[in-house]
Amino acid sequence: MVTAPIKTASKSAAPGQYLGYGLQDVRLCHHLLKSPAGCSVSLEFIEDTAIHRPDGTMLLEQAKSALSGNPVRDTSVELWKCFANWARLCSDGKVNAVSTQFHLYACPPKEGELVQLLHAASTRTEAAALLTKITKKVTPGNKLKGCNPLITEFLAAGAETCQQIILNFRLIMEVDPLEPIREVLRFSVLEVAVDDFCAHAIGTAKNQIAAHIRAGETPMIDATEFRKRLQAFIRKHGALGFLVPTTGQPSDLQIGTMLAATPVFVQQLIKVKTAQELVVRAVSDFLRSDADRTLWAAEGRIVEESLHELHDGLDAHFRIMRDEVEDLFSAKDAETRGRQVYRRCITHQVPLEGRSVPSYFIPGTYNMLADGAQVGWHPQYADFFPRE
Repeated sequence: MVTAPIKTASKSAAPGQYLGYGLQDVRLCHHLLKSPAGCSVSLEFIEDTAIHRPDGTMLLEQAKSALSGNPVRDTSVELWKCFANWARLCSDGKVNAVSTQFHLYACPPKEGELVQLLHAASTRTEAAALLTKITKKVTPGNKLKGCNPLITEFLAAGAETCQQIILNFRLIMEVDPLEPIREVLRFSVLEVAVDDFCAHAIGTAKNQIAAHIRAGETPMIDATEFRKRLQAFIRKHGALGFLVPTTGQPSDLQIGTMLAATPVFVQQLIKVKTAQELVVRAVSDFLRSDADRTLWAAEGRIVEESLHELHDGLDAHFRIMRDEVEDLFSAKDAETRGRQVYRRCITHQVPLEGRSVPSYFIPGTYNMLADGAQVGWHPQYADFFPRE
């Protein structure tokens, strides 16, 4: 019997965590990186994930987490939901059973005798024999119990369709779903930065799908275009590495709550009459950079001493910019000079531990320093906002 392939885990495997992303997001990214040119990959459109090929053929995949159960056991409801769903798609004419591959992805690997037989079937005779075996599972006395209604739904598609689904079915099991993505990225980035770029790739794929959904478009991404954009990003950041954002854009409620609280860094911006849209952006940058530095340190991606070094460097740059503005704009009012200093500081970009940081991180860090009055924008900021 041919058994489903099982890939071993890497030393950095962290089952169930997936760098903060769901299993479907990870598989979406995997397919985008591995699919041939001309293919597109969809998420929760026809199936959990689906590869749409230029010739009209497809690969449908259901992804199941097996951390707390066994989705591939003979009587698994999850297993038979897959087959019932595929049969329904075929019966409704949404997919062609002959030109479609049906994959069940499970992580981590589990035991299942019948699913292995389904995976190994390669002839009509074998498929017919398995279909007979499956049919015998449902009796008048148990047809409403457990997975049997789903088996009945699968069988309702007819022998021809069911046999074709079995012939085109494959079971894939992995200990670590991130490892295939890491394998691709290792060719282009430093080993220490592989997980950072892995998280970036998964997050980018997820965000692109979300953007399509918000726009009312099909949740589908062109694999070639995705790889081109990722390659461009790696060319820009790959030599030194990249620290991946840990959070998305804050909600309007989060920003509004902080604005209402008027922390010192907001007061500093108001003192130099900063435009409201820049104050809102400052709050967003502050919140995101604060989340990043906390999680990067907690996960061991950076050491605390590096943050102290960064702060010292930003403080030195601030003082240079303040002196320069005082020399060049001495005839301007204090508020104008303050805004000049602020703009010159937040457009400054430096790496952290030799790795690129998200564009909002340095502006957010400057506002963190302003919150403690270590730096300030008004020429007399120290008088208005004394350090504690």
